[in-house]
This record gives sequence, C-alpha cells and structure tokens, in this order.
Amino acid sequence: MEVPHELSWGDVYYSPFLLVIILSVIATWITVVILNKTRLSRLIAYPSMTFIAITVLYSVAIDAYFIQF
Repeated sequence: MEVPHELSWGDVYYSPFLLVIILSVIATWITVVILNKTRLSRLIAYPSMTFIAITVLYSVAIDAYFIQF
C-alpha cells in the first residue's frame, strides 16, 4: 500500500492530514447523531469537549489504519 505524500486538487497541494481530519469530523457527526437518536447523549456532561475527544480518537484511528500522514 502506497502512502500518499500529498493530495492535489487542481494546482493546489494539500496534506493528507486534511483528509484525515475531514473524515474524522464526518465520522464524529455520524456518531453524535446515533448518540442523539438513542438518547445516550443526555448522559454526557460536556458535549462540545466530547465531540472534540471523539474527533481525536477517530483521527488517530484513521491515521493508524487507513491514511498515514
């Protein structure tokens, strides 16, 4: 598996870290929607800090298993 060194869109080059962050935020939004539908979010004291923590966990997991930056 080849590790991407940079992503390009037109003539602009982006770091693979940008793709990791975008994917982790999307996965976190999906997780938050599931937590809201199952009413488990009422047990969370600080939702914004929890959102950031889940985003960090997803970004570490995506970096470790899918896209290394």
